[in-house]
Amino acid sequence: MTSAVSEKLQETLFELNRVEEREHKFKEENRAILSAISAMSGASNKIEVFNTLLKVIERYVAFDNALVLTRNKDTEDRYSCLVSTSHEVEKFHWRDGGTFSRCVNGQTVILYAPERVQEFSLLEPIDFESCRSALITGMTVNASESILLLFSSDRGGFDTKAQQVIERFRPLIERTIIDIDYRERLQCLVSVKTQELTASRQRFRDFAKTAGDWFWEINNNLQFTYLSSPSNESLSAEPQAIMGQLNRQPDVKNKLLDLIQVEEPFSEVEWKVYNQGAEQWISLSGRPYYDKRGNCMGFRGTAKDITIRKQRLHELQQARQQAESANAAKSQFLAMMSHEIRTPLNAVMGLLDALQQSPINEEQETWVLQMDKSAQLLLTIINDVLDLSRVESDRFALHPENINPRESVTVVFNQLKEVSSGKDIKLDVEVADNVPKLIYQDGNRFTQILLNLVGNAVKFTETGKVQVFMHAEGNTLKLAVKDTGIGISHNRKKDIFQPFTQADGSITRRYGGTGLGLSICKKLVSMMKGSIDFDSQPGVGTTFYIDIPLIKPLPQEIVHKDKSEESKLKPMKILVAEDSKANQMVVKLMLEKAGHHVVVANNGQEAIDMIDEDKTQFDIILMDMSMPVLCGIEATKQLRAKGCQLPIIALTANAMNEDKEKCLQAGMDDFVTKPIRSVVLRQALQRHVPSHATT
Repeated sequence: MTSAVSEKLQETLFELNRVEEREHKFKEENRAILSAISAMSGASNKIEVFNTLLKVIERYVAFDNALVLTRNKDTEDRYSCLVSTSHEVEKFHWRDGGTFSRCVNGQTVILYAPERVQEFSLLEPIDFESCRSALITGMTVNASESILLLFSSDRGGFDTKAQQVIERFRPLIERTIIDIDYRERLQCLVSVKTQELTASRQRFRDFAKTAGDWFWEINNNLQFTYLSSPSNESLSAEPQAIMGQLNRQPDVKNKLLDLIQVEEPFSEVEWKVYNQGAEQWISLSGRPYYDKRGNCMGFRGTAKDITIRKQRLHELQQARQQAESANAAKSQFLAMMSHEIRTPLNAVMGLLDALQQSPINEEQETWVLQMDKSAQLLLTIINDVLDLSRVESDRFALHPENINPRESVTVVFNQLKEVSSGKDIKLDVEVADNVPKLIYQDGNRFTQILLNLVGNAVKFTETGKVQVFMHAEGNTLKLAVKDTGIGISHNRKKDIFQPFTQADGSITRRYGGTGLGLSICKKLVSMMKGSIDFDSQPGVGTTFYIDIPLIKPLPQEIVHKDKSEESKLKPMKILVAEDSKANQMVVKLMLEKAGHHVVVANNGQEAIDMIDEDKTQFDIILMDMSMPVLCGIEATKQLRAKGCQLPIIALTANAMNEDKEKCLQAGMDDFVTKPIRSVVLRQALQRHVPSHATT
């Protein structure tokens, strides 16, 4: 019994010693924690906090190296080094692989094989010599995440006791970091506000020294309570002088009084004053100011001398008027030159048509064909210049309609087939199935864009391919024109869309052309709300890309095709009103070769007189616009006023859209532009032929 009591007493004494040891240990830890709190309370940033913490931890946890990582979880993916005990671990790269997330959410983790953990995958094998085991904890404060890593070169360098020590320090660290973050934000806010206040004070000091405005303040009775001196010494800042000017202009005074009565801020109220007989302008701006009870005490504001600005505005308006006048004069000149060139060109091309249909030998046929191509080139140049003039003068408008984009490509290929085959060039087209059969767009201009691009591709390609690709992408129609031609050098790319510009100066001499085609294409594509660009490599080829919005077609009515176009015309009696002898001869020759009887009038008055003799003797009237004695427009108006119902077709060298509108408004039925081709004239006659003149 005595031995049992003795044994029990020994166990109690042993347990008491263990409790005393634990109590002593806890006291030491508490003193360490209190010491850490005391040290960290004086820390001004996170670096000082963690440096102090590591000094305390190393008393209770043995480690070889330590590292503190941080990141902003909202803006950063990788962690950066904040504190380290060795330069060797600073070079490591860290990214969250799951373990770090567990730690910042409250866990403390011991790793006995760090190389198997995702976070350590970026380390090199040699790095693991000092990192055979790791103890990791973390915390999240606001948007900032901090990770504490302790490294040991022993595989079992950390145990659960070390883990418990770190766990006990976590709340202390979090609380301290929260306090520091709050303190840093306050310090940052105070610093920013102080800087803003200092900058604001300096800003207003500078404004006050350099301002060209007057600063004024008035009460509700229009009496000055403050008035600064203007930097412009030629202006008087005397209140009496200003009030005298104001009283002499009641319209300005009443306007200011109205603004003051409604207590609304106002700005840029212009006031014309006279200083020593010279006219000057002042701009007034102001806003109401109030007492502590919210009662309006008057207005404060600035007065600015805007005389120079008004003079410059007047000069700019004059310059704009001069530029508009010059642009109008340019357009008028181009229209006149077009008319003057088209008139003789009409005779040239008309006679060429007649020669091609005449019995000539093979050599003469070659000559005539070359002459016709040259005349066509001249006509193309005239049309390009007119198109550019119309677009730049804002007198050009698109005329959208329902069109089939595939047909436009077919038309272009048919026109260029002969030229491409003569140069051993293959024309190819790929149209995707998703391209609509109908789109709402200006068909003529859409075809013109394609014709310019494909024509250029053919012109600058000697052998190989010219391809057109077309597909739809969303609400956009995408076009590409690719060639295997000479290409465009890089230093000329920025100028290629400028008017009268070629990719190379020698290009004009070798290939011809005005350099207007691409400029017109760019302007037309822009008017269609699209874009155009290109890629090119000299000696390899060029690809132009066009994006045009896809607009759904309008609902179509069923239109029965006019069979008169396919009908054979009976001989008709046609009155031709034309003052040019050469053009009289050409038109008469074209019509008589088709079997018609032609009567020529030298001006509009002669045409009216001939119609008055017998209104039924003619079937159709061809009327020139510009003629002496009486022009075609006035002649048409008078004929319609007399009740003449005969079809009247305009034959004119005036090719502008407004000329066509003028003809149609005068009562004409159609419009044919000179130079006239026999096929175009025949089609116009077929559109308006009387019913008795067809078979």
